[in-house]
Amino acid sequence: MKKIKIGIIGCGLITREAHLPAVKRLTDKLDVIAVCNRSEGKAINIANELGIPLHTVWTDWKEMIQEVKDLEAVLIALPIPLNYSVSEACCKAGLSVLCEKPAGISVEEAVATGDFSLKYGVTFMTAENFHYQPKFNKAAELIQEEIIGKLHSISWNVLNYVKSDNNYNQTAWRGADFTIPGGYVLDGGVHAVHALQMIAGPVKSVFAKVKSIDKNLGSIDTAFALLEHENSVVTSLNLGWKSLNDDKCLKLYGDKGTLAVRDDKIEQLTLSGETVDHFFDTENDFFLQWSDFLDALQNNRPPKIPKQMPIDDVKIIMAILESGETGEKVFL
Repeated sequence: MKKIKIGIIGCGLITREAHLPAVKRLTDKLDVIAVCNRSEGKAINIANELGIPLHTVWTDWKEMIQEVKDLEAVLIALPIPLNYSVSEACCKAGLSVLCEKPAGISVEEAVATGDFSLKYGVTFMTAENFHYQPKFNKAAELIQEEIIGKLHSISWNVLNYVKSDNNYNQTAWRGADFTIPGGYVLDGGVHAVHALQMIAGPVKSVFAKVKSIDKNLGSIDTAFALLEHENSVVTSLNLGWKSLNDDKCLKLYGDKGTLAVRDDKIEQLTLSGETVDHFFDTENDFFLQWSDFLDALQNNRPPKIPKQMPIDDVKIIMAILESGETGEKVFL
């Protein structure tokens, strides 16, 4: 099958550390023919990593998508305020797009991305790698099978301790830029709420408290929230990037047992006191994400990730921020 000709817009940490290893494994399905970054050195580094000539390096993405005639699709991995505008411009130019999350920095932007594929006749996909993490897919499967009976509640402490000199926090738009609504809660929180939707379905209301503990981490770095799903499941979700934590285990409570979702297995706690281990494939989620995107392009089908879910991810995070500000429950 013909290889897809890919361009990369944004050559920072997420591209180098997460996307590039996946791209290198998929050279039978894609050719990277252009790379772009405002700082030319970063683009040159990516080109060198891929073994492609320096004439493929660009510093202006608008010029790149106009001049490189063979381009079919692009990865967009830019500061999140640019996600919406650059994605739309690329879609308008007839390019399919894999754009890093979140879908936008507002509900309005996120909703608008849902029309890109149909409106411009391309494939637009938000790069939400959690959708492809085997542990969350296995957990969703076990809940669907009612292995612990009827799911009634969830608890998850997504708590991290980020130092001010952390590599990711050194990117100005993430750490010091207070113009991004929600800061780390938006940037990282969309992952968590996406996984929760996969397992327990859509969310209908949110009540939350938010705060900033370390101003060096941007606008907001902590949010504790209660989410009520449409099926009446209640989730306690604690998000934090200045909280040292020894247990990030996602716990799913049913009327006949509990599932503890860990990185290497899912533990089922039974009413008899026994523990049953459920294992899952350990394939890299970025590789699975790229594989789905490329297969969707080659076979003219939608990606496996429903287009509404990344939109709802943003809606939920914005509801958390609104509830934190007003002190009121917010209905989606």
